[in-house]
Amino acid sequence: MALQQHQSNPTRIANEVGMLRSGMAGPIVLVEGTTDTRLFRRLFMPSPQVRVIHCKGKSHLLSAMQLVTDRGVTGVLGICDADFDRLLGTPTVKGVFPVDHHDTEIMICESPAFNHFYVELYEREADDKEVQRTKMRLLGHAANLGKLRIWSLQNGGSIGFKKLNAGDFIERDGGFDLKSCIDELISEKDMDSNALLSLAKNKTESPDAEMSCGHDMTSLLDADAAIRRRSDTYGRDVIEKMLRLSFDSKSFSATNMYASLKSWEEEEGIKLIPDS
Repeated sequence: MALQQHQSNPTRIANEVGMLRSGMAGPIVLVEGTTDTRLFRRLFMPSPQVRVIHCKGKSHLLSAMQLVTDRGVTGVLGICDADFDRLLGTPTVKGVFPVDHHDTEIMICESPAFNHFYVELYEREADDKEVQRTKMRLLGHAANLGKLRIWSLQNGGSIGFKKLNAGDFIERDGGFDLKSCIDELISEKDMDSNALLSLAKNKTESPDAEMSCGHDMTSLLDADAAIRRRSDTYGRDVIEKMLRLSFDSKSFSATNMYASLKSWEEEEGIKLIPDS
């Protein structure tokens, strides 16, 4: 499958789509980044019928898809993380399909593939109750951080999360040192840590799987499993690769995203997902 990676400006991406469409009839798919391509090309987007453009970010993808739609180019779709869009009621862009839950990592954690991943990561046989109990515990920790992420998003990015490794604050009993985590996040800022702690602990009706950031979850999984194995952590990047490799076609076919893409196929009259 050919992959276009050199475009990043939305107008240039839209122009590239137009040029591709003039020479081919199959689907053109815009994705956020290279990891999305590596995952989804295993599950659908058969080569050479499908062309993929890496947009280097969600904002570029959304802007490019809006331009493509305005120009009336057909047979084009975008795939991106949902992030907090569903929780915040962010308007959707036609032809863009967000993954289930917050992002790709959380979608996989919420799929049947997670059980196989768990056995490999924790290096132990486990029944479904244990797997679900561990997952829900860690999702709860990640969701508390998600409340802080949303608050920061709505307040001009007041808290810097780029360097956060959530797993550093996992405790040996499976708990999470939220206070220390917040103190580190705002160590160079004039902010009230107790107010943020109350915000993070405040109960909400939002599902943890929508509130939780995948990077936080994978860091938590890495640290928690290392404690149980009594060994070193692997690193978040390795955990995320393990998650992607665990996600097979059967798990993908059970997602809401899969159903949406099948509907897109019918509406466009173009084959996107190979027959099993």
